[in-house]
Amino acid sequence: MKSKLKTILLLVNIFLLTTLSLSAQVMTYADLLKEPVYTSIKKALENPDKVYRLKLKGSLHCDSLPEVIFQFPNLQELTINRARISILNHRINELQYLVYLDISSNRLVKLPEELCDLQFLQYLIINRNMIYELPTQMGKLTHLKMLDAWGNQFFKLPDSMSNLKETLKMMDILQIPIKEEEYQVMKAMLPNTEILYTPVCPCVLDR
Repeated sequence: MKSKLKTILLLVNIFLLTTLSLSAQVMTYADLLKEPVYTSIKKALENPDKVYRLKLKGSLHCDSLPEVIFQFPNLQELTINRARISILNHRINELQYLVYLDISSNRLVKLPEELCDLQFLQYLIINRNMIYELPTQMGKLTHLKMLDAWGNQFFKLPDSMSNLKETLKMMDILQIPIKEEEYQVMKAMLPNTEILYTPVCPCVLDR
């Protein structure tokens, strides 16, 4: 019995130490903004462990997230937009310290469930894609404060997002032809979230 208790206590201590270690490496967003922004992968690779902010606007033209991105283990802010990406790599959860992710203005139609493993993610920018549904486990993103998703194709939220009713402050779904009843379902799920949406007359919807 004592041996079993010691094992349980050891596992608890390991969990707490791991959690504290992860949290200690994540900056506040205000502090993150003080870090230099890298706009060139070549330059960033000179010292990959020191790259916290990477912005590659329009500088890449590829189908999926470049493998080289995973050489920056401490990345906390990633912007890759206007890059024609149609697939978000399932390895996205390896960027475990991401606080801010902007993959707007690409050609994405869905997002991998692995995205929901990003436990520190606060800002998710996915506007101007063609996403027709959100990952079912979105509710795992318990630190998410803002979801900027305007100009996509989804008309409902996964049930798990009700877990975010105390943390998600703003959700932008403008320019998505959502019916009034669909909006009301979202509002009931996220009563404390400011939801920006465009009212659409049912007569113009063919759904």
